[in-house]
Amino acid sequence: MNDSVSTIPTERGVTATRQAPFIWRPKWFLSTRFLAVLGVVFAISISRFGFQITTLNYRALVILAAVLLFSNIVYVLFYRSGYFSRDDDKEVFARQLVWFTKVQINVDLLLLTLMLHYSGGATNPFCFYYIFHMILSSILLSKRAAYIEAFVAAAMFGMVTVLEGYKIISHYYLFYPRQYSLGIFMTSMIIAETTTLFISVYMATTIMDRVRQYQLELVKALDEQQRLEAEKARFLDVVVHDLKSPIVAIESLVNSVLSVHGDAIEPDVKKVLERIPVRTQDLIRFIRKLLEFSHIKNIKQLQLQLKPLNFLPIVTTTVEIYMGRAIEKNITVLVQSDPVIPPIMGSQEHLESMVANLISNAIRYTHNDGSVTVKVGVENDDVILTVADTGIGIPEDALPKLFTEFFRAPNAQKMNATGTGIGMFIVKKVVDEHGGSVTVKSQEGEGTAFTVRLPAAPPRKEQS
Repeated sequence: MNDSVSTIPTERGVTATRQAPFIWRPKWFLSTRFLAVLGVVFAISISRFGFQITTLNYRALVILAAVLLFSNIVYVLFYRSGYFSRDDDKEVFARQLVWFTKVQINVDLLLLTLMLHYSGGATNPFCFYYIFHMILSSILLSKRAAYIEAFVAAAMFGMVTVLEGYKIISHYYLFYPRQYSLGIFMTSMIIAETTTLFISVYMATTIMDRVRQYQLELVKALDEQQRLEAEKARFLDVVVHDLKSPIVAIESLVNSVLSVHGDAIEPDVKKVLERIPVRTQDLIRFIRKLLEFSHIKNIKQLQLQLKPLNFLPIVTTTVEIYMGRAIEKNITVLVQSDPVIPPIMGSQEHLESMVANLISNAIRYTHNDGSVTVKVGVENDDVILTVADTGIGIPEDALPKLFTEFFRAPNAQKMNATGTGIGMFIVKKVVDEHGGSVTVKSQEGEGTAFTVRLPAAPPRKEQS
């Protein structure tokens, strides 16, 4: 199995390959190492000043703790140096991470072995701390690499135990000075440590194999879902285009007949014919909504299209577009604005769609002789758009579902049978893609107020 990383975004924003996934969290891994330093310092302090154990080599242990701290600092500086972001090749990136991980784990094993040697060797119960490195190896590396690390750890522990047992190197006893004179003790400790290491690797890698398999299945499922969404969007575009053309033609033909032969047509027939353009306009609006929904739902990498925009003209122009409908219902539309509105980073097409949905809905669901207030203001570093109406309001139990696609509140359906239920979904999607937020306050029968917050564009640096 190749040592490669998984198909998940890392902290540095790189998506890795799918061949042999593992879970890589560099910042977490590096931060836990400093906790290990604190643990070592605490253990040394407790042994020396708490239990007053005088048989250990504290000078060497302090030096090793300092080496561990220094190595951790080096790892952090190396990680932050940007070395891993210099190459866009995902395979190269994967190999770099694996190499970086192996270096840390093997240095840790060496330091742990030396610390055990100076603090009791095989008699120190902390000798089983090798297990933590085996678990990390199983998570961060391939199965083969994890077993190699288990062999390295077992070899280090066995070598120190044998050398101390045969008095080739000094033994700093922790409890009983004569334990190492028993061959059975050395043999049993080496066997226990070795089997523990390999069993822990076997169990951890078995679990990780299942996790990796589930991860690959999830990635495949997500890819398939994205493919189906793209196909659905393309199909919807074709359907919308094919529907729109004949409907526009029908409307044009009926209007022509009414214009040329209107006076000669019987009143009852003429009344029916006059309803056809009204209904076709409803259908055209519905089709446009579907097309808009298709484009918004599948919007990707919107940040690449963002540019500085003046938001107030977008709002005022949209209000002008819908003033005709407001006049027909004798609805008063009031537009207010703060004196200075900073620009925002946005996509004009999508912002126009968002504002249009808010204003058109406010007019649509407000009774005759009502009012709609549109206000653009500034608060902190945000541009605020508020669209408030005196309309039918939204039932409290419908508010949590308001921004889901194809949802329409029951009172909205009663007031107007036609509607797609995608307007608020479009609003939420556009606002989210612009890094903003949208909230709603409403009471059934008393009106609704939507508040959209969009981050203002950062000020431009003056050229010297």
